Amino acid sequence: MNESGNVRGLHAYLAISALINLGTWVLLLLPDYLHTLGWSLQKIGWAVGIFFFVNLVFQLASGQIADRRGSIVTAMVGAGVSFAGGLFYLIAAGTSSWMIFPARILHGAGAAMVTAGALVRLTQSVPQRLRGRVMGYFGLPGFVMIGLGPALSEWLEFLWGPQGSFLVVLVVYAMIAWLLSRLPADLPPAANRKAPFWAGASASLPRLGSILVFLTCFAMCNSCWQSLLAPAVKGAGQGAVSGFGVGYALGAVATRLGLSHRFDTGRRRIQAIYLLVPYGLGLFLIPYATSGWELAGIATACGIGHGMFYPSLSAIATDRFHPDYPGQAMALYISAYSLGMFVGPPIWGAIADATGYEAAFGVSGAVLLIGVAVFLVSETRSMKVAPKSVRGQQANN
Repeated sequence: MNESGNVRGLHAYLAISALINLGTWVLLLLPDYLHTLGWSLQKIGWAVGIFFFVNLVFQLASGQIADRRGSIVTAMVGAGVSFAGGLFYLIAAGTSSWMIFPARILHGAGAAMVTAGALVRLTQSVPQRLRGRVMGYFGLPGFVMIGLGPALSEWLEFLWGPQGSFLVVLVVYAMIAWLLSRLPADLPPAANRKAPFWAGASASLPRLGSILVFLTCFAMCNSCWQSLLAPAVKGAGQGAVSGFGVGYALGAVATRLGLSHRFDTGRRRIQAIYLLVPYGLGLFLIPYATSGWELAGIATACGIGHGMFYPSLSAIATDRFHPDYPGQAMALYISAYSLGMFVGPPIWGAIADATGYEAAFGVSGAVLLIGVAVFLVSETRSMKVAPKSVRGQQANN
């Protein structure tokens, strides 16, 4: 493919990423809607978390399917599944709210298939040394949607109620299907790997173990504000949720475009992880914010941490992907985030029901800070051991 074709292809992948995330972030007010229907915070947590549990399962399966059947085929099927989920959202708003659960299940499954398929195909098109950076760029539109999605949701809520946001899911996945149809064809079946999932997982897990645990920890803590922000900051006034989203997006996008590419190589990757410390402190402060401006400031600090940390961690991870099982390794990496997003919301909801929002956000911040400390110590030690082992091999030779 010529250079202009590569640019057009990258733009298509970024558009797909933006639409996937818009379909997620436009539902940020869903917990508040369910709360007005009398749902407990723990039940709301399950409604939020079931999306990420199914997303986790299908991320694992999608890596295998993409390696066997083709990444674009996998993504196209996923677009159809999430479109069906959008229909169930509308049914839930019009008839019975419990239909939210099948809607979340279908939405989560389809989003996982689209993400895995598109990302595997994208990383196949660039050299190994650039894959972490490309993964970071693929995630960049998601931060933009953190700012746009909640604002769009509040506007649609005002005009049409929750049905407006649910309708966006349908439109989003119809557009994704159209974009996927315009991407380059899959690799020929003979070039796809046929190894069973357990073989790829057993080869990849030893290489990625500490990274997967840390990413799960971050996602679990990150899920606290995603599941409880809307009901927790009602006292901060109208527009507080969208203000948080805009601040988070500005912080993440500014660092992703301006600084993060300087921290995705060598030891600088570890330095970027330190910026999750302000993120953890920000989680402590969220329930104490009294205005949209305060929330926007907290969110900006959190967004900066996220925008720096994710491409750096992705660069570390891609260096450790098993060369024979790239699809399975990619699926394991992405699914670690989904695992944390599934585990977290019911826990934070239960804590909030029992002791209040301050405790839920406080515990999530503390867990994140502990996770950062443990990961940094582990990686620093491994970096000191690696040169010694290399010197030992050279001496033996």
